[in-house]
Amino acid sequence: MQRILNLEGAINLRELGGYPTKDGTTIKYNKLLRSGDISNLTANSLKYLKKYGLKYVVDFRSENEQQTWSDVSSDFYRIYSDPVYPLTGNGDKLAGAINHGDYSYLGLIYQSVVLDKHGQAAYKMLFDLLLDNDQDHQSLLFHCAAGKDRTGIGALLILKALDVDNETITKDYLLTNLMYQDSKEIEKTLNDANGNQDINKMNMTKADLESITSIFNAIEHYYGSFENYLDKALGIDQAKLDKLKQLYTE
Repeated sequence: MQRILNLEGAINLRELGGYPTKDGTTIKYNKLLRSGDISNLTANSLKYLKKYGLKYVVDFRSENEQQTWSDVSSDFYRIYSDPVYPLTGNGDKLAGAINHGDYSYLGLIYQSVVLDKHGQAAYKMLFDLLLDNDQDHQSLLFHCAAGKDRTGIGALLILKALDVDNETITKDYLLTNLMYQDSKEIEKTLNDANGNQDINKMNMTKADLESITSIFNAIEHYYGSFENYLDKALGIDQAKLDKLKQLYTE
């Protein structure tokens, strides 16, 4: 199946099915989609997504972004508002305490997000909805604006929870850079003068390896292991983790 789904009116829409896990299974197809902006989905794109089985849309964008560039609504899926920003402030402090110029611009932001209580609450909601998505032939899409930063962190957390190796997770994250080949469309959609300039800057900054490394390092530093982070920060204990693997791998 195609990894990058070039649907009209969507940015950086990608299938997460088919990735292998370290225990010999693979992530199921037609269960998980990651994306950027979907405020311009066309009738043909909606027809495709209905056939795909889309039931849940999780929107990580800020309330202002959601109001200015509203997701296209439909009768076959429900949109869940789940803003990652604004952070409450403790994430910045925790990230700053371990960051001594070792990470990229995006890396420090990503550390702040995964360590911040509000950021953690946003991803906890994502995982709760993943657990609710327990029926065959139905799927969940999560997205932000570029589909790289807030969505990239979400994809990392999901893939890591499903026991995908770090190299594959990193490659999936870096696929986002293919999006920037259509520079005029990206500039028009993701660098809008009416948008938050900090978010615009993030949207227009290409993905890099250090950004992913920064997340792994921050979680290990403060939580000791990824499993402990899932449990303590996102409320995903072993029983819920086992259910996730049952739902999303085969």
